[in-house]
Amino acid sequence: MRPEGLSRVGLWDHAVAKSVKKRGAESGGAGLREKPSLEGLKRLLSNVNDESLQDLRQDALACLAAALGAIDPERIVESALRVRGRTLETPGRSFPLQGHRTHLLAVGKAAVPMARAAVGKLPIASGILASNRPPTDIPKDRVRSFVGSHPLPDEGSLAAGEAALQLVDRLGRDDLLLVLVSGGASAMFEASPIPLEDLRMAYGSLLRSGLPIRDVNEVRKGLSRVKGGRLAARAAARGATVVGLIVSDIVGNPIEDIGSGPTAIDSSRGARAMQVLRTHGLWEEMPPTVRTRLEAAPAEPKLEQSVRRRVHNLIVADLSLACRAAMKEARRRGYRVRLWSTSVEGEARKVGPSFSSHALEWAPDAAAIGVIAGGETTVRVVGRGRGGRNQELVLSAANAMEGRHAVLLSCGTDGIDGDTEAAGAIVDGDTMARARRLGLDPEDFLRENNSYAFFQALGDLIVTGPTGTNVADLMILLARRRDRRAPSRRTRIGGRGRVDRRDPGVRHRGLSGRRLEHLSGEKP
Repeated sequence: MRPEGLSRVGLWDHAVAKSVKKRGAESGGAGLREKPSLEGLKRLLSNVNDESLQDLRQDALACLAAALGAIDPERIVESALRVRGRTLETPGRSFPLQGHRTHLLAVGKAAVPMARAAVGKLPIASGILASNRPPTDIPKDRVRSFVGSHPLPDEGSLAAGEAALQLVDRLGRDDLLLVLVSGGASAMFEASPIPLEDLRMAYGSLLRSGLPIRDVNEVRKGLSRVKGGRLAARAAARGATVVGLIVSDIVGNPIEDIGSGPTAIDSSRGARAMQVLRTHGLWEEMPPTVRTRLEAAPAEPKLEQSVRRRVHNLIVADLSLACRAAMKEARRRGYRVRLWSTSVEGEARKVGPSFSSHALEWAPDAAAIGVIAGGETTVRVVGRGRGGRNQELVLSAANAMEGRHAVLLSCGTDGIDGDTEAAGAIVDGDTMARARRLGLDPEDFLRENNSYAFFQALGDLIVTGPTGTNVADLMILLARRRDRRAPSRRTRIGGRGRVDRRDPGVRHRGLSGRRLEHLSGEKP
């Protein structure tokens, strides 16, 4: 049972739902996911009495739906893997299948749909899958599945790592290892000489510290037998060809940091781990087994060029893909759109006010403005509350949004934000007034890192459940001038664009031949 006041948001708009349903029918029911109930969405929209703010909320959620639809990992892997005759073709490279056995390793939050696509395209001889949920339609006779936890590893994570190493040790020169990597693999897929309890303690200290993800992963690599390219190097040293298809959840797409880089053979492999811990005052927090391991770590052997040539990596989806889809949907709905950044980093409570203030400065430039951004912020945990970086980012922006005819949401594309079941949260120009009526002060909740409780009280948590994909976080701000009426959902099509029936002077390009529909799928 959900806590009272918690709104569950159905995020898929009608067009996205139809495309998912179509793909599912074509692949025997293997679409991305079912369309969630829209009942929660209606409650979320009804949290505000201002009809125009309701329209802004609906439009922002439609942009988020479009972004999630664009990063469907199953469809993306299907597109990246093309089999022509006896040859596997990926963008920019081809690999012979005749006389070669193909093995699969899929790790991370998107492992299940990515593996499903691979199994449907290739003759998989054996495989390992490690994710945070069990698959229901992956052949168990060929692919062993493990469920690992996130953000801290557990027994399932270690079992998956050991099983993968055993698979690699059976490879030969005529084998191809397809490695599908997505965010979350750092925790769900691990093999380490460190006892699990100590490993979890070290991981926990790193995550609570608010360190940039690159520094966190540098330490993780120093404690792992599969991270930092070690897994791919081990396979390539046996003569196997390694092909990595990667869904990036890290700003800038550094392969060595996505899932801590199991196929990134040029990674540092944790050489700076001790330096990172000492620089940030975390060395003494580490368990003795961790400190001993890092102090005694032997120098990594230099990889031969022949080994390097057998490893091939390709980014198949990233945050820019999601941002472009959100921007396209905002334009479709009549907004003048700007991209703030696809590489947002820093403390969430600082990014929120900065992003909202900059975006609102652009609002007077157009009757309707949409500002899209993406990245991965951090939270320095000093209080005892619950929340996540997206909820904290949005909460910190509430003051800047007060009184503005605007809405801001921030969500993790994986559907998970921090230690909560929420993906993120939403605020608008009326949030502060509603909070005051309930006796809520955002600053009190920020001090305790308790953003979840704030938005739970307002009913403004966005809860999607796991989305089966992950490309980091998406921020969407939409604003309208108060002297302009929101464009009607009822439109007619003109040869030079869409003409708004409420205001014939407003014309929106790029919609010729198309008809807007409500998020609920009901035709006007």
